[in-house]
Parts: sequence; structure tokens; C-alpha cells
Amino acid sequence: MCESSPTKRARLSLIKPIIKGIGSILIVILLPGCEVSFYKTFRGDTMGTYYRVVGQCRDSLTYQLLESELLSLTSVLSNYDEASEISSVNRSESIGEWVPAHETLVTVLVAAQQISEQTNGAFDVTVAPLVELWGFGVKDVTQPPSTESIKQELRRVNYRLLELDENNNTLRKLSNIKLDLSGIGKGYGVDHLAEVLDNQRCTDFLIDIGGEIRVQGHNALSNSWRVGIEVPDGTGQSEVFLSLSSGALATSGSYRNYRVFDEKSYPHVIDPRSGYPTSHNLTAVTVYRSTATEADALATALFVMGFDEALEFAESNDVAVALTTWDADSEKHGASYSTAMKALINEGN
Repeated sequence: MCESSPTKRARLSLIKPIIKGIGSILIVILLPGCEVSFYKTFRGDTMGTYYRVVGQCRDSLTYQLLESELLSLTSVLSNYDEASEISSVNRSESIGEWVPAHETLVTVLVAAQQISEQTNGAFDVTVAPLVELWGFGVKDVTQPPSTESIKQELRRVNYRLLELDENNNTLRKLSNIKLDLSGIGKGYGVDHLAEVLDNQRCTDFLIDIGGEIRVQGHNALSNSWRVGIEVPDGTGQSEVFLSLSSGALATSGSYRNYRVFDEKSYPHVIDPRSGYPTSHNLTAVTVYRSTATEADALATALFVMGFDEALEFAESNDVAVALTTWDADSEKHGASYSTAMKALINEGN
């Protein structure tokens, strides 16, 4: 029977993560049914947010395994863990010398550098000094930074000041740079868990870390995973849906995380080229790519660019992008889609 206690509990275990995930920009519609009992659900906290894994997996996939993998990642990539690998690199005063680094860190940084080159520096992991300066890092800030302090920190914000040797897992800082992986770390975490699930012979799954999502195969009803792009108004409502059997979605937005100085709001996304928080009418950018790592970093870069530059980039590079804007005069949200994203939407409706 569909409503036997074990099956009902399994059904509810899939519904609850949706409610928990409402705070993210992407939400997932999972249609419950008798088949749900064959799918496992795991959820918890990681990287300062939540994670959720839903899939058809063998018994070898356990909560303990997922937690272990995620703890291992944060011990390398977390700026908030003083004992992490990246914190150690940031503290290092070795300038111009090749130093050993964890393989995971080098892998993430290589991917980051590729996106930096592709976007002409709109994405840049050396943005950490500016993140701290504007109060979006570990330290609290009570007033906006001066123009002079911004200029000073900009001198050490340039992805070209970091060199990598992937073959030997080493890196070299050409200046006193500091790294911030918040624009790519969650995406990499999703991809890492996808690899773990593949190794555990999970045939169908959805992985969600703080709204960065990757899917494979089908849901419990043998349908493609149905993912909604949330309207960034705090309601958790979605107006556009995608039906996906592979690939990843990531969103960068300004409306949830910001600072207020002198009654003026400053979004958390810093333009590494100017040193200032973004100031345009974009409220969210959602990107679809084959991996969550690329989708995460590109979403950040396109948000930094602003509407016109982001849409031009998407069309020139055949990237599926949804751009949400805010019109202050009409007080209404608007949405625009690249050609590649329109094709995905049409397939999903």
C-alpha cells in the first residue's frame, strides 16, 4: 500500500527538504508516490548552509560517508576554518616561492582560473581582501571603506598574481594575495558528491548544496528532475521550470545577503575589477552547465557583469542563463533568458 508507514515516512522525507530548501534560490519539485521508498534522502549542514542528497543508491551510501566527504572538503576550502588549507595559504608570507598545496585546492583553483580568463576577471578568487573590507568576511564592519582603502586593496586583487602547477600540486603567490572560494566552493562540493555517488553506483540522484544543484537520471516516478527557478522576492515561488536528467544549476543573487551603511544597502557580490559591490538592476543570475563548479563560478561572474554584458556573454558562448531584474519605478521583477535557456524551458514545459 502507498500509505504504509515505511513508505509514508520515505515520502515525507522527500517533502521536508523542499521546505527546508525554500530559502535557496533554486527549489526542487519532487512528486511523491509508491516508488519513493526506493530512493534514499540525506540532509544536513555544510559550508555555512544546508545540503540535500536524494537518489536511488545501494546500501553502501551512508550518512557517515557523505558527512566524512563534506568535512574533508571544508577542511581544505573553508575561509571560516582557521585550520583549513586555504586559511593556511592565506596566512603564508611566501611570495614568489612554489609551495605544496592540497590536490583538491589546486583542482578548484585551476577551474577558477579558467573562468577568470574566460570572463576577463569578472570572476576572481583573489577578491578576498575586498570581501573582508566590505564586511562580508569573518570580521564585522560598521561603515563603508574609504576610496583610498579600496584602491590599496585592489593592488593585490588579480587572479594573474596566482600561479598553479597542477602536475605537482603546488602554487605560487606573486603578491600578498588572499583567496576566497565562496563563488565556486559549493559548486565544487556538489560535483564532488556526484563523483562519490557514482562510485557508490547510485543510478539516479539530485544533489543540492545551498541551492547549487546537480542531477542525474530520473526521480522516483521515473521522470526527469523538475527544477524551478525561484522568483527572488522571498516567497519561494517559481514561475519557470526545467526538466533535467543531467547537468547542474547555480544561482548568484544580491537580495538575501547585503550590508547596510548609512541607510544604503550594499550587496555581497563584489566586483573584483572596481573594488565595489555590484550596483545594477540584476537581482539574480541562474546558469545551467554540465558541472556545478562551472555553473557556480559563471553565475557569480555574470552577476558581476550586469545585465547587458551578461546576456551578451551568454549568447556569444551559448550559455543557458536566466537573468532576473528589479524595476524600482514599477516595483516589479522582470526575467530575461538566453537562447540556450529558452530551449531548456521549452523542453521542461
